[in-house]
Amino acid sequence: MKRIASMIAGLAALAAAPAMAADMPVKYVPPAPPPVFSWSGCYIGLHVGAGWQVSSFAGGESGSSVPDSGVGWLGGGQAGCNLQWRAFVIGVEGEFWGSTLYDRTFEQSGPFTDELRSRNRWDGALSVRSGVAFDRAFIYGKLGAVWGKFEYDALFSAPFGSTTVTGSSTITGVLIGVGFEYALTDNWTTKFEYNYIDYGNKIVEFLATECDPGGCASDTFRQTVKERKQLAKLGINYKFGYVGKDPVVRASY
Repeated sequence: MKRIASMIAGLAALAAAPAMAADMPVKYVPPAPPPVFSWSGCYIGLHVGAGWQVSSFAGGESGSSVPDSGVGWLGGGQAGCNLQWRAFVIGVEGEFWGSTLYDRTFEQSGPFTDELRSRNRWDGALSVRSGVAFDRAFIYGKLGAVWGKFEYDALFSAPFGSTTVTGSSTITGVLIGVGFEYALTDNWTTKFEYNYIDYGNKIVEFLATECDPGGCASDTFRQTVKERKQLAKLGINYKFGYVGKDPVVRASY
């Protein structure tokens, strides 16, 4: 009888085990938060834009330079690398773009005419970018050095002769900018950027050729030119490498 009672008790315990397990509390494990986008990594991209150029160029050995302005298009590429710590992002960027920025001054007084032109052929810049990231949005400021290729020419015409002046130079200046960049995917980003470029006062060497009925003679001289530009750029970047799951970045949100 004792053996039979023990077998019945064991069977009853086995039958009750599933019900007891169902009544036990289950520990809730929350799902892992989605990774916050990280701006750390390197990128390469393209941009297009438009600009406004203000030049100061007299075109002669004497006379005051008169500021003149003109507009044009630009297009080029950029590459750089960023490092993000919490919400702060800092990086370095190199750029190069071709330019059609051009300005022209034309004056006429009776039979005498003066025409002066300044052309910006290309620019290159090396800048530091820094700002604050809000997940996939990045607001930044920019400061760097810039190099620009400029060409100058002037034509002074009179009834019995004319003078042609030509010159070109690659000059350096300072670039200041602000921008907004947004990550469309883990690798593709788009940006809008404004730049102010000041090349300051630079000395450029010119060649002057003066022609009259007796023939032509040439001479060289130096003159100060001043260039300033404002640019608006729209670009797209492809970001390499690290794309997210950064615990340091996540901790800041």
